[in-house]
Amino acid sequence: MCGGSTMFARSEVKKHASRESCWIIIERKVYDVTAFLDEHPGGDSVILRYAGKDATDAFVPVHPAGTLEKYMQPDQVIGLLSDKEEKVQDPGLSEKTISKKPRRPKLSSIISLDDFEIAASKILSPRHFAFFATGAEDEQAIKWNRDSWKAVRFRPRMLRPIERVDLSTTILGTDFSSPFFICPAGGGKLAHPDGEVGLTRAAGKHEILQWVCNNAGCTKEQMAGAKTPSQSLFWQIYVKANLAESEKEVKEAVALGYKAFALTVDAIRPGKRERDIRVSMAEEDEDLDDDEEEAEVETASFAKAPTVKRPPVWSSFDWPVAVKWLRGLTDLPIAIKGIQCWEDAELCMKHGVHPWLSNHGGRQLDGSPSAVDTLLEIRTHCPQVFDTCEVIVDGGVRRGSDVVKALALGARSVGLGRSFLYSLVLGERGVGKAIEILKHEVETTMALLGVTSIKQIEFSHVEMSGATYMHGARSRL
Repeated sequence: MCGGSTMFARSEVKKHASRESCWIIIERKVYDVTAFLDEHPGGDSVILRYAGKDATDAFVPVHPAGTLEKYMQPDQVIGLLSDKEEKVQDPGLSEKTISKKPRRPKLSSIISLDDFEIAASKILSPRHFAFFATGAEDEQAIKWNRDSWKAVRFRPRMLRPIERVDLSTTILGTDFSSPFFICPAGGGKLAHPDGEVGLTRAAGKHEILQWVCNNAGCTKEQMAGAKTPSQSLFWQIYVKANLAESEKEVKEAVALGYKAFALTVDAIRPGKRERDIRVSMAEEDEDLDDDEEEAEVETASFAKAPTVKRPPVWSSFDWPVAVKWLRGLTDLPIAIKGIQCWEDAELCMKHGVHPWLSNHGGRQLDGSPSAVDTLLEIRTHCPQVFDTCEVIVDGGVRRGSDVVKALALGARSVGLGRSFLYSLVLGERGVGKAIEILKHEVETTMALLGVTSIKQIEFSHVEMSGATYMHGARSRL
C-alpha cells in the first residue's frame, strides 16, 4: 500500500507537524493523516505527538497486522522516506566513553516468576515496563492481590502415598495439562516482536490454555494459525462502542475454532494508572520546547490514556442484555471477567455463565477486593456457585502454591497475566520456562500437601487464621 514513489527526507516530513498538515512515518512509509485525526479511535493527541516524526516504534508494538490497511486510504500513503543522512559520531567520544547496554539476563539464571519481572525491568524501556507494572492510583490493589494469597495457610496431610502427581484438568469443558493459564492481556509486542504469538506457541508445547485478548498486538487469525493441531484457545472481548464490530469479532473467533469466551465487564472506563502516566509525561516533556511546555501545562490532563490504547467500550449493558447478546452469537461456554463480590457471582450462576473473579490486576479501581476476598465471600454467602459454575480467578498469583490455594478455596482454574508477559521479554523460550517453573511448583506443593491429582485438593487443605482482613467471615466457614 503505497501511493507512489515520491521520496521525502526527514527534514521535509518534519515541516508537517500540525493539525492542519500532519504527516507521520511508519516503517519508512510517509502517511498524510490530517484527515484521519478526528477518526482515530484513541483520539488525535496520540497521533499529534508524532506529527512530523517517525512513529514506527510507537505504532508497531501495539497494533495488529493489517491495522493500517483497515483504516488508511491508499492516497494517504504519499511516499517513502529517503533518509540518506548518516549519524556522525562525536569525534570526542572514545569506545570507553560510549555507554553500553546493560547485560541481558540469562534465561538459565531465572528460577522464579519474580525473576522474570526483574529481567524485564532491565531489558524493557521505562515506558513499556511501566505499562506492564502499573496499577491504579496508589497501587494498593496490586499489593493486596499478592499479600492476600500469603494470608492463606496450608494444612498438609502426612503418610499419603505419592508416586505421581497429575496436574491435568478441564477448563470449561476442554482438557489441559495444568489448572493455570495465560490471561488475556494486551501489549505482547511491547515485550517481544513475536508478540502474543510467542505465548501461543509456548502454551501449545506445554498443553496449557492461552486465553486470547481481543486487544492483543497480534490478530486472532495469527494466533489461531500458530497453534498446534490439538491446541485449544479461548477468546476474550471488550465490547466496543461499535457493537456491530464486536459481534463480527465474536463470529470470526467462533469460525476460527476458539472454544470459549470471556466478556470483560470491569473496564467501562480506564483506571487512573499513574505510573504509566508519569513515565509517558516525562517522555513527552523531553520533546517540548519552552513555548510548547507552557501550552501543555494549560491543557494538561491527569486522565491520560494508557500506553496501549483501547477503543471506546459499550457501557450500557445490564445482566440480562449482556448475556442475551453474547448467547445470541454463540452457544460456547461464557465467563464474565471482573466479578468482585458474591452477589455478582450469584448472578452469574442465575444467568448460566461462569464467574471470573478479577480486579483487572489492580489496574482499574484501587481498593478493590482480591480474588481471595471474593472466593471467601462466595463460600460464606452462596457456596452453591462452586457446584453450579466453574469459578475462575486471577490477580497476584506468582507461585505454584498460590495456584493450589486458589483451587482449595474453590476455583477451577487460575490465570496469570503480568508474569507471562514478563517472561515473553525473553521470547518463546522464556514463556516455556515460566510454564515449567509454575508446573514444578504446583506439583511440589501438591505432593507436600499429600494429594496426587487436582480433584483431591479440598478446602480442608487450607485454613484462614491469618486472614484477619475478613472481618469475622472466617468464623462462619
